[in-house]
Amino acid sequence: MNAPRIVIDPHPPRPWLETVQGGLRNYNTAATGIVDLYLVGFIIKDATDAIAGGLLGDIAGGWLHVRSLWVDTMWRGRGYATALMAAAERYALAKGCIAAMLQTGSYEARPLYEKLGYRVFTELGDHPAKGHRRYFMARQPLAGIDAGRRDLKDRATLTMQPYASDDVQAVITRGIDTHASAAIGLSEQSYAKANTFLKTDDGEIVGGALGNTWGLWLYVSDVWVDPALRGKGYATKLMTAIENYLIRRGCVNSFLSTFSFQARPLYEKLGYRIFGTLENHPKGHSHYFLKKRLALRT
Repeated sequence: MNAPRIVIDPHPPRPWLETVQGGLRNYNTAATGIVDLYLVGFIIKDATDAIAGGLLGDIAGGWLHVRSLWVDTMWRGRGYATALMAAAERYALAKGCIAAMLQTGSYEARPLYEKLGYRVFTELGDHPAKGHRRYFMARQPLAGIDAGRRDLKDRATLTMQPYASDDVQAVITRGIDTHASAAIGLSEQSYAKANTFLKTDDGEIVGGALGNTWGLWLYVSDVWVDPALRGKGYATKLMTAIENYLIRRGCVNSFLSTFSFQARPLYEKLGYRIFGTLENHPKGHSHYFLKKRLALRT
């Protein structure tokens, strides 16, 4: 087999993404023995059955991960965000979770999360643009949230929907993006996908670095190389390709996270430095958050 080539594709076929994500998931499972993964989804619908808010996330390694939380503007200030968080934590406790984590921006809901018992364990300055900050928050131990006894009947209904459809996810994501754009004014630098892949002459995907860009920042979410190709520098080539691609699109910083059983030495060799650590995430392991100032590399 000839050496695989680097391919940049912001909008690749779904199987390409699934190959990289699945490969990384298999590696993590082999390294930790953690196989359980539960999807978390709770939706608020109004009397017309329109989506008025929602919370999406997952549970793995004894932790609840709140990925997205949004409530429509006309329903804010009525306790629905708290009700969504309470429902998610109740479900997480029933699954044996010991803690929860999330991210929020300085223009978003940090005061709400702090009221619910979450605490900042690290942060990024000037993210996604100068003058703003990104907070990484955790709640340990997880104890549940008292959402009060407010009767939501005939106003809006909260239901569990762990397997949210693409349309439901799109409503929540669009709501979050619209709020962020209004708060930050990044209409020309909004969220965009960025992916690089290792592709053989036969069309097989044997590695990849997946991420996105928002404002001045690149975020790398997944890096994986087929076991048969490890130790040959392909992870470095993938990282170099995705960084150079985003530098040319205006990114000046990058961040990512990695676990104690993954590739921290590689990222530090590439210039990333730890700005935060979350212990016992997942159970028995450490979670490192790293960042770097971007510069073109060959």
